[in-house]
Order: sequence, then C-alpha cells, then structure tokens
Amino acid sequence: MSNKNQINKRYSKWGYIFSIPFFVIFLIFSFWPIASTVFYAFCYLKHAGNTHPQLLFLVGKPWYQNFKDIFISKSFWDAFKNTFFFFLASTIPEWILAFWLAVMMTDRRLKIKGRAIFKLSFFFPKLVAGTALGGSLLIHVISVVGESIGNILTISAIDGFGITPEDLEPIMSIQFFVIVVTLFLHYGITFIYAVVGITGIPVEIFEAAEIDGATRRQTFFNITLPCMKPMLFFITVISVVDGIGMADIPSYFGPFDTLRRNLTLMTYMENQAFQGSYAYDRASAASLVLLAIYIIVSGIIYLTFLRDKDEAELKKLKRLERKALKDSLKAG
Repeated sequence: MSNKNQINKRYSKWGYIFSIPFFVIFLIFSFWPIASTVFYAFCYLKHAGNTHPQLLFLVGKPWYQNFKDIFISKSFWDAFKNTFFFFLASTIPEWILAFWLAVMMTDRRLKIKGRAIFKLSFFFPKLVAGTALGGSLLIHVISVVGESIGNILTISAIDGFGITPEDLEPIMSIQFFVIVVTLFLHYGITFIYAVVGITGIPVEIFEAAEIDGATRRQTFFNITLPCMKPMLFFITVISVVDGIGMADIPSYFGPFDTLRRNLTLMTYMENQAFQGSYAYDRASAASLVLLAIYIIVSGIIYLTFLRDKDEAELKKLKRLERKALKDSLKAG
C-alpha cells in the first residue's frame, strides 16, 4: 500500500507542474490587469505623464471621486442610454431569429435536408473577423438603403405620396446601421447555443408531446424552453456581455458623432483612457461600473425569467423546517 501511495504522489506532482504555466500566464495577463484596474479606480491619475499614482484620500479627495466624476458626466448617461437601446434593439430580434432557426433545424417533423450546410451558413459571420466583415456589410447596407431611399423619394415626388426625407430618417440613422450589423454578426453563435440546448433534451420527451397532440408552439414554450434553462442562462450571460460591452461596430462611426448617438459604455471607457484625456483612473472606475451593470442585468434576467421557482420554494420550505426543528430542540 505504501508503494502505491508513493507512486500516486509521484504521478500527482506532474499535474501541479504542468499547471504552473497556466497560473503564471493567468497572473500576468489576467489577474494583474484586473488588480491594477481596481487600484487605479481609487487613485488620482489624470494624465499619462503622472507615473506615480496616489490614492485619492492621500491627496485630499474622497475615495469615490472618480465614480462621482463619472455619474455627473452627461457623456456617461448618453452612453448608458445608447448601450441599453442597442442591447435591447439587437438582442430581442437576435433571440427570436436564432431560436426560430434552431427549432426549425432540430424539428424532426420538418425533415429539412442539408441541415449542416444551413448551420454553417448561419454561423459563418461569427467565424470571419468581425471588423472586416462588419465593415464590408456596413458599407453594403448603407449603399443599399441609400439607393432604396433615393428611389422611394423619387417615386414619392412623382406620384405625390407625401413621403419626405424626415420620414425616412430612422432607417438612415447610425442606430439603425449599428443594430443591423450587430444582429447579423451575433445571431449565428446564439443559434448554435440554442441548437446545443435543444439537442440536449431527450428525444422521448418530444415524442410524447407529439403523441399527445401538442402543437409546435406548445412544445416550444412548455417543453423546450423549460428543459434548456441552464443553456438559456448561459446564452443570457453571453448576450449581456456582447450587448452591453458593444464597442467595435459603433467605433466604425468614429469616437462619437456630434450627438453621441453611437457612444456606448465601452467606447466611453476607451475615450476616457485613450482619447486625449488619458484619465486612466476615471476609465478604471468606469470599467468597475460596467462590471456592476453586467452582474445586475444578468441577475435580474436570471431571477425574473430563468430561475426554477419551484426549486427555490422547496429550498425555502426545507430551511423553515430545519429552523422549526432547531427551535423545538432548544425548547425541549
């Protein structure tokens, strides 16, 4: 037995040795930047030339000064509103399209041929570099929409439909192009996650629903969605991270236009750090605010839509039973 233990110890040490590169890389490229961000958020560091950051309370300022500067900034609130507008306006259609396609591709009753080709074509935009594909798509969308609007205005002028350029501003705005390109680039990965979640459900459940005469709508809302709640939570977190952290597509229009219509929280943070002011302390505070928004939004979505309420109620009843049992033992 002692020889076996020695052999196990000799082999187990190699697991620790092989894990050393991972921990070293994690500490250098992940932990250290995160720790520095938290530190700078409570420092006075307004310019790139300031190489000796000092904590705020050491220079006579309140420890929350950087956060206060953010929350009183009009640019931050413009970025906040734009971020959630882009998030909702792109995520809702993205989910509808992705889940509709996923249900079609996994429905045994439809018997669609060439499913692998369809799945690859849906996922292809995510495989290509987002900047190159997004830029080319953006140019194409702008040219197509611009030409279509020109034709509409020409026909309206001839036939007197009463359509003016102001009526077509919503589909010529920066927000419209950002939403269209974001939807095109991200719906494919959501589609793949949805397919994985649906195919992970036992086939017998769908067969039983089909035998009982359940419609496709009833099957989707009463069987598919409840059975894939873990995957739904994962999709939710990924959508929140991609939506609230949106930066690349709005950046096509420059740092921000005169009305800040493409300014998001991520681009606001980048502007604070790199666009002239070099306020790394304020940018670090903005990144912590962004992290808090991630957590709050994900928590609200989980507690509202994805949490198993029956399981939560059962746990609550068990806690009450244990508490009653302890009280009875103390009283006895």
